[in-house]
Amino acid sequence: MKSRLAKVFSNAWGQRVSIIVVIMIVMAIAEPAFFRITNLRSILIQISIHGIMACGMLLVVLVGGIDLSLGSMSALGCVISLSYVVEHGTGNAAFFTAVGIVFLIAILIGLIHGIFDAFLRLPAFIVTLATQYALYGIATQYTDGAYVHLTEYSGLYYMLGNAKVLGIPFSVAAFVIFAAATAVLLEKTTYGRRIYMAGGNSRAAKLVGTNSKLVKISAYVICSLTAVIGGLILSAQNLTATYITGKGYEGRVMMVIVVGGISLMGGEGGIGGVLFGALLVGILNNMVILLGISTDYSELFQGIVIIFAVAVNIYSGRRSMGLISQRRKRIRGLGKSSPQ
Repeated sequence: MKSRLAKVFSNAWGQRVSIIVVIMIVMAIAEPAFFRITNLRSILIQISIHGIMACGMLLVVLVGGIDLSLGSMSALGCVISLSYVVEHGTGNAAFFTAVGIVFLIAILIGLIHGIFDAFLRLPAFIVTLATQYALYGIATQYTDGAYVHLTEYSGLYYMLGNAKVLGIPFSVAAFVIFAAATAVLLEKTTYGRRIYMAGGNSRAAKLVGTNSKLVKISAYVICSLTAVIGGLILSAQNLTATYITGKGYEGRVMMVIVVGGISLMGGEGGIGGVLFGALLVGILNNMVILLGISTDYSELFQGIVIIFAVAVNIYSGRRSMGLISQRRKRIRGLGKSSPQ
């Protein structure tokens, strides 16, 4: 029995499930309202936005990059799309035109990020941080600092944030679809293998004919698109958009990434980490709200969680590298002692 438990806890998924179960038990004891259907539904809706954005961020991190413009990209997409729908009506033509415009903007921003990283080799942290401020500035100028409201409770834009698929909120269903698509992309396609090679071993990727630069650029483009999609759903849920819609989401998405155990050095991680990280972060945020913890302390709490997760991530990476080096030494020793 003990050996079986040891195997479960030594497995990554076993550890993740154990952590979630322990936290949920603690929450059930501390606040019985945690298990109410309405509360669990709100957790799923909350993590769905982070999760959709994290699916795109995962690709960027796997190729060894980072994108700090997610929040500003979603804000700009929100104000432009919702303003267009408010001005031209809630018809299908207006909706698809608005979405097409913000998708083109997202693709352009993704291309800029990818080119600066892949070809000019500028630090992605600096480039995307600069873009973050620039996009917030553009969104502020576009709206003159005012809020954009949708007053008609109809049309595709309204359904984007309020519709249900088989009784499941659309945002949650969308996250499931994005997660499944990302898993298939990474595990079952040639492109997925190229993503891992571009971040894990660019020399090996070059030897097998993979253009790591183009792979990096495509990862940034996908990341920008998921940021816009998450922002569109968020604004549709609230029927409001402003220049600060999505502000701070880049930090929450990065928390999902690091808590999920995805290596920030690139080439290591998967959609399982995103699912675990999104669920854990959603539960912790909900815990802060239910327990009535001040927003100031909640940000401190989130910062501690990020630091702890990064420390565990680095420790696990070093430990695994140590085990690998030990195995290599043993293999070399066996080779020397074996008869010729």
